[in-house]
Amino acid sequence: MQVIKNKQFVMSIAVVTLAVAFVFLQYMPLSKKAKALNTANAQLITDNTAASARIDVLPQLYVQIEEAKQQIGNFDAKIPLGRSHGTFLQKLAEVMQQHGLTELVIQPGNEIETSDLSGIPVNIRCSGKLVQIFRFFKAMESFERVVRIEEVSLTNDNKLEGILTMNAKVEMFYRTQ
Repeated sequence: MQVIKNKQFVMSIAVVTLAVAFVFLQYMPLSKKAKALNTANAQLITDNTAASARIDVLPQLYVQIEEAKQQIGNFDAKIPLGRSHGTFLQKLAEVMQQHGLTELVIQPGNEIETSDLSGIPVNIRCSGKLVQIFRFFKAMESFERVVRIEEVSLTNDNKLEGILTMNAKVEMFYRTQ
């Protein structure tokens, strides 16, 4: 009877040892891997959802790019190679005269150079009605050369006849290379 109890005890210890070995050597490592895989899967689902949302926006971005290209046109063509500012200043004076502006003063300043773009500041002064000045600026938008308007000031005349004196600082650009 003692032998049977010893055998049962040894068997019980063997079963408990196998159960503990199974839990520590099989179940727990596999459980950790399963948790890690579940976390990675959740992250992939989140990333996939975000990518899908970006993909849905992509056609709209292509439309916006095309609209911007049409608005901008060929921007590089609007920045000529070399100064050729004489023709620009002449065109500027012609457009001002076409819009009925008087007392024209156009003064180019010192060049500002960067690595690939250079600019020439130009001070403009003229007199005219607000409508004429506004039309002049609208006409500048259609110039074949990029012009950035830095500053504009309008001063009313003393006689209150609706004639304004405009002082403006603009910058015209050209490529050096």
